[in-house]
Amino acid sequence: MDAKFYSRVAEQFGGYFSDAQSTDVFPDGRPEAVFDELVTALGAPQARLLDVGCADGRTLLRISPAYGAVTGIDLSQPMLDVAERYRVEADLSHVAFELLDAAHTGLPDGSIDVVSSRRGPLIADEFERVLRPGGAVVYMGIGEQDARELKETFGRGQDFGSWNGRPLAEEIAQQLTAAGLAVTNSQAFRFEEYYHSPGDLGTFLQSVPILEDYDPVADKDAFERYVATATVDDRVRLRRHWFIVQAQKPVAAAPSNS
Repeated sequence: MDAKFYSRVAEQFGGYFSDAQSTDVFPDGRPEAVFDELVTALGAPQARLLDVGCADGRTLLRISPAYGAVTGIDLSQPMLDVAERYRVEADLSHVAFELLDAAHTGLPDGSIDVVSSRRGPLIADEFERVLRPGGAVVYMGIGEQDARELKETFGRGQDFGSWNGRPLAEEIAQQLTAAGLAVTNSQAFRFEEYYHSPGDLGTFLQSVPILEDYDPVADKDAFERYVATATVDDRVRLRRHWFIVQAQKPVAAAPSNS
């Protein structure tokens, strides 16, 4: 995703969030909470966590106490500036934020215990390189069915048309396997967000990359068509689909004495 999009969001909303009001229903569990639990469970006092695509850092700071050293990287300097302010407010000196490309981190081989990516990039070969043997990757992605009705109404959107192909979770698992990592966990999450008004949904769409180029004026007709078909009990429904894939770097077998 273009770093300019996230920089604009950081400058407009003061971070990676908005004040859009919604009531959410999670029949498969809350994916953010499951992700936090998985990454936290892998922590240890001496463990090093690399979080890729950390954005404004709020979620990373939430789980950072489980680790001895934490680095969040992103390509948006405005997002990192917000993250640093949050870090200072939380007084977490073991956390650092850096402007780095996930494909070329420059970190030493085998220097990281856990790599996390929460709806961020997946660079499987680089993740495998920086992980120590036995280290883990925890990746949260956007599923192929995410906001499908919205994208069909607009005729575009993030991974538009991917619902007709191979599940994106399978593609991610294949990339991790091809890099030499062993997939240990894969979970799908279907849930619904009910926005309290069309204005709340419009605000939300400006703050996320579902429609990266969403324009409230140019997209007025498509937006109104969607609201007309998706309104339930005076709230506007948005169907979501996320997934989590976890993988581990194998530990090298001990040499044989025979």
